[in-house]
Amino acid sequence: MLLPHWSGLLTYLLSKLNPLGQTPGDTCFASTHTLGSLVECLEKYTVPEDYYDQFSYLEAQPTDSQREAWFAAVTTLLSTHNNCSSAIVPTALHNIYSATSFTDINGQSFCILYERSVSPCSMRYEKGWGFMVVPSSRDMVSRLLHLSAPHPFYDVGTPIQATHLFKETGAKSLLVPGRMRPAYNAPSTCVLPRSNKSTYYMTDPAHNDLEPFFDANRAIWEWQTRHGGCPSLSCAFIQFHGKARTTCPKDDIFLSAGLADDTWYTDDVDRPIKRLRNQLYVAFNSESSTTAPLTISLPSDSKCILTATKNVVGRYLNSYPLSSSHEVCTQSSDPDSTQGVFIHIEQAAVARNKAAREGWIRALKNTFVGVDAKTRARL
Repeated sequence: MLLPHWSGLLTYLLSKLNPLGQTPGDTCFASTHTLGSLVECLEKYTVPEDYYDQFSYLEAQPTDSQREAWFAAVTTLLSTHNNCSSAIVPTALHNIYSATSFTDINGQSFCILYERSVSPCSMRYEKGWGFMVVPSSRDMVSRLLHLSAPHPFYDVGTPIQATHLFKETGAKSLLVPGRMRPAYNAPSTCVLPRSNKSTYYMTDPAHNDLEPFFDANRAIWEWQTRHGGCPSLSCAFIQFHGKARTTCPKDDIFLSAGLADDTWYTDDVDRPIKRLRNQLYVAFNSESSTTAPLTISLPSDSKCILTATKNVVGRYLNSYPLSSSHEVCTQSSDPDSTQGVFIHIEQAAVARNKAAREGWIRALKNTFVGVDAKTRARL
């Protein structure tokens, strides 16, 4: 038990670390003027590597009612149309989350669902479930693209990259988790790696269906299916990842759909991933390109093993509907039922730096057609 003197000193020190109980909202929204700088500020609160033990991890996990409320908040956020407010957040999350509008310096307005609770000791998110961004008005949506950067800090530069592409392509949503993938370095109880040489962590949102990132993707998918479905010409769920220089070194950009089957990528069916690969090649290997030529590959023309066959979001999207979402832990995607709405992108540093963004924007715009007024009115 702390003596009164030491208790008072601790309170004083914590107040200096976090004056007036400032939240990410207080700090980030007041100090930034672009969506990119806002996302970079929110990312700084990401729960770091090896932060949790078993007890603190369980404390940070959502209860059943909170998980339902998180799902509901994401769903409501997606239907925002000039009415962004904290009313988006269900009662069960009032002490944890908030929602507010943010206007970029160029005049674009967005609605942000973000965690407002911060640990006074670590100055990191107390929960780490993530934040999500949508245009404040359906009139701003040009393409039914749902972009995410599943591994903040770990895959350096992917959250800010995804943010710029979200903003410049008129995408529908942006999702970024609030934990590093090894925040709790116990092995995932959902998906097992191919060998003992690698580990999927409990807090890796790509390999554990218990992470709120998975629930958010389920909510986005169900919302999308109720609003006209996900037509391949204008819709996709795209994850941006970063790979080490020594991993698949011959590939600068490696695209996959959660399948390793070569024939799925080479058949005559028009698929978003094939169009995107072709458009990326044009963007980064033509005379008009402002970057050095990049190698862009699919599993059909590369031996890279990063095919995302164990990615739980990919398995869900490729196999929907499932009798139970937990089947993603054991059930691989079936090429015969996979439509291609999921695109997993592994990138070398050169492909995710600032100089490459214009190429990505052109490629995405040329891959996915803009939605018409009738489609936009349904959103």
